[in-house]
Amino acid sequence: MNKITRLQQAMPASMQAIVLRDGANRFYLTGMKSSAGTVLATRNKAWLIIDFRYLEEAENKVKNCTVLEEKNLYAQIKTLLEAEQITSLSVHAGLVSLEEFRKLQAGLPGITLDGSEALSTLMDTLRREKDEDEIACHRKAQQITDHTFSHICGYIRPGVTETDIAREIGVTLTALGSDDKNFNFIVASGPNSSLPHGFATNRLVRKGDFVTMDFGAVYGGYLADMTRTVAVGSVSDEQRRVYETVKEAQKRAFDKIRPGAICREVDAAARDYIYQQGYEGCFSHGLGHSVGVEVHENPRFNEICTDRLIPGIVITVEPGIYLKKRFGVRIEDMIVVRENGFENLTKSPKDLIIL
Repeated sequence: MNKITRLQQAMPASMQAIVLRDGANRFYLTGMKSSAGTVLATRNKAWLIIDFRYLEEAENKVKNCTVLEEKNLYAQIKTLLEAEQITSLSVHAGLVSLEEFRKLQAGLPGITLDGSEALSTLMDTLRREKDEDEIACHRKAQQITDHTFSHICGYIRPGVTETDIAREIGVTLTALGSDDKNFNFIVASGPNSSLPHGFATNRLVRKGDFVTMDFGAVYGGYLADMTRTVAVGSVSDEQRRVYETVKEAQKRAFDKIRPGAICREVDAAARDYIYQQGYEGCFSHGLGHSVGVEVHENPRFNEICTDRLIPGIVITVEPGIYLKKRFGVRIEDMIVVRENGFENLTKSPKDLIIL
């Protein structure tokens, strides 16, 4: 079933029509990437209204809705809705700015805008459960990521900079078939590795460093997300203990993952173990997040999420320990929830690697 038909069938009785203008949802519904464009859908009709820059590409690629060239957007939307006797239009409350909402109100007289969370909830529900085609794209993206990790382990050595490593990751991902770089890669070495989101600097890698790398390929518009921490030259007993604690915490989280599991309870399995080992306060981010056409989607493994896992959710499991100004360790895998548990899409080794 195509994504727009799935959306139309899932629209509640109170929802007459929807409009979406953000890139992620536009791609999710139409399969086409662009920097602009509007998806308008009623219960039985749908349109992609897009400007001349993308018109020919859209006419060739988009098959599940009518493609129209954007001329006067609000007037076009009003004409289409009136032809279908639509009087109410739902907008994505989480993505529409107050300015844009007011422009829609002014441009669509006679149309009531629904600014509730109804559409954002609907899109969140649709996007969290991946079909097998989507999972195949995630799997291929992760395969590219795994191959890139194998390559980069042969590249890291004392004297290269974090920026050198990040650049090599990007070049390798592209060479292996990644669509593009989906987010700024985290490459953090030595004391920088205590920064959970420490982006690459010109710091030179030294013997005895941990190097944490958080990156992922994109394939068919769907993302991979993986973190590995490797050592250079040698490790101290403390470094090894921290690494093994993180690895065991991830395993304990895995043991809880199955359909019906509550997200915050999966988080607690890893977090409680890390705290019990004496590292309370050293792991303050969530255990994981769903992945799709964006790198951070819902549901999430954290201390407050009460959502239950269902088959088809693609989500990361990424415990970490960060010792301020000293070093940090994070290990992240991307898994898909299955009827009987989960499938780990990440194949890169997790035993401590000393380069």
